[in-house]
Amino acid sequence: MTVALVLMAGAALIGVAGPACLGPTVRPSLLPAAALATWLGALLAFLVLTTLSATLLLFPHVLDTSGVRTLVGGCLSGTVPHSSFGTLVQLGISLLPLTILARVAVVAIRSLRSARRRRARHFWMLRAASCRSGEVHWIDDPRPIAYSLGGARGAVVATHGVRHLGERQCAAVIEHEMAHIRGWHHAAVLCADIAAAALPMLPLMRRAPAMVRLMVELAADDAAARVHGPPTVHAALLAMSQSAVAVPGVLHMSSESVAVRLLWLRTQGATGRTPMGRTRLMLGFALLPTTLAGSAVVALFRAYCTL
Repeated sequence: MTVALVLMAGAALIGVAGPACLGPTVRPSLLPAAALATWLGALLAFLVLTTLSATLLLFPHVLDTSGVRTLVGGCLSGTVPHSSFGTLVQLGISLLPLTILARVAVVAIRSLRSARRRRARHFWMLRAASCRSGEVHWIDDPRPIAYSLGGARGAVVATHGVRHLGERQCAAVIEHEMAHIRGWHHAAVLCADIAAAALPMLPLMRRAPAMVRLMVELAADDAAARVHGPPTVHAALLAMSQSAVAVPGVLHMSSESVAVRLLWLRTQGATGRTPMGRTRLMLGFALLPTTLAGSAVVALFRAYCTL
């Protein structure tokens, strides 16, 4: 039970202190994709630690349920053995992580169903109101508006007003939206929304939606800037921000923290980033899942193996 309590404490520490530790990841010198991976990694770590703690509390000896069977048998016979009180305490403590996991599961199922229905309805309207050319659904509207839809059938939607921005800026806008689809940014935003809806009492979950939305927009800006240059993306974002239109369930180029992103793009234009620095940084953040997996293996070994 000690290992399970340590895992629960680790999950609580991530949920409470996570925002303070992850706040410095929003900086021009750090790849937005790496910062996004850090925030999503924190959410995943919380879920993994909570799941492991619940598993160890319920089945402390590799699915050995003899203690639970003894407790149930004693309750049915009216005489609970003294040795079963430890099992009763473990079951009581396990209610906390089990409640958390059940809450997350219920919210996730509801959110996924709602997102699927909203996406299907949006695609149905696009077939009637847009003209598809290549990977982009074009809508006849003079305002420069562009957004992307996630899912297995991701799509980029743009108005003819985007074409009026000029060839380079139009290409930068489309590349920005395509980066959202390639990076599965819609799924990342949905995960953050689920975490916030399920566990709003934890600071990490409360801040996750806003931070993940900012990170995915910065990551898409970075992808477009690497192809078309930061000045072009900066000009396109500035033009797009003049006619922002809210469409639920999609990612807009001009919907999140425009001032911060414009500042970030200006910084990139002045400093740039070397390919070697980018590689080292991404390799460093690639070790995060390995670290989490290693910690889980050590915890399981300590729980199930005695030397």
